[in-house]
Amino acid sequence: MYPVSTVQDVLALIDDFHGPPEDFSLTISEWLFDPAGVHMALITDRILSRGWVPDSYEQCAGYRISRYKRMV
Repeated sequence: MYPVSTVQDVLALIDDFHGPPEDFSLTISEWLFDPAGVHMALITDRILSRGWVPDSYEQCAGYRISRYKRMV
């Protein structure tokens, strides 16, 4: 999967996913990790609204792969 580089595209991926959060991962461009954290706040808010929480991530050159699980 290629890194997603816009907040709108990430939010669409989250909204369009049907299945357990353990089967979902986001490949997010480093560009979205802005110094103020605004982009990731929007993304995290959408993740939390689905009843998911971050589970782990893998840092790669130019992007991060984030994984999720159900909120307990």
